[in-house]
Amino acid sequence: MLHLFCPNYRCRRISEIPVAWLKQEGIKAIILDLDNTLLPWDESIPSEENVSWVQKVKEAEIRVVLLSNNGGGRLQDISKELGVAAIGWGIKPLSIGFKRALRFLKVQSHGEVLVIGDQLLTDVLGAKKMDFKVLWVESLCRKEFVFTRITRKLESILIKQLTKKGIMPGGMF
Repeated sequence: MLHLFCPNYRCRRISEIPVAWLKQEGIKAIILDLDNTLLPWDESIPSEENVSWVQKVKEAEIRVVLLSNNGGGRLQDISKELGVAAIGWGIKPLSIGFKRALRFLKVQSHGEVLVIGDQLLTDVLGAKKMDFKVLWVESLCRKEFVFTRITRKLESILIKQLTKKGIMPGGMF
């Protein structure tokens, strides 16, 4: 069961992920978490670095959809700015949001999808349950939603267990 919390890949932040590597891995679509992956949860404008990375991914003809457990105007504004679809109220780690995201991505197999997120208990677990590849990034901000602060405590236990068993991937780029 521990394997459900273990990402396939790991790096510090999305802007460090080479687009050439995505192509090499056969990635045709990305499900991208919003809060603390693309931008800090209490901000409404992604960094220029992350906006540029999303544009390069799109230029490489890799489709991107935002998937967030939040919703509303903030998510829609960011979606418009980036020119990508967005799914709000995703209820990760349940499969409903991931299935909704798939409708926008038009892929042949789940192996062509990469989920990128900062939480083992939502992004990684949800991706693994859907049989997607998943890349775990460090959270962009230590200031977080109350519930997230609680789950981070459980996450730290999981990280120790994954590391102890030697199955947690190291940083890649």
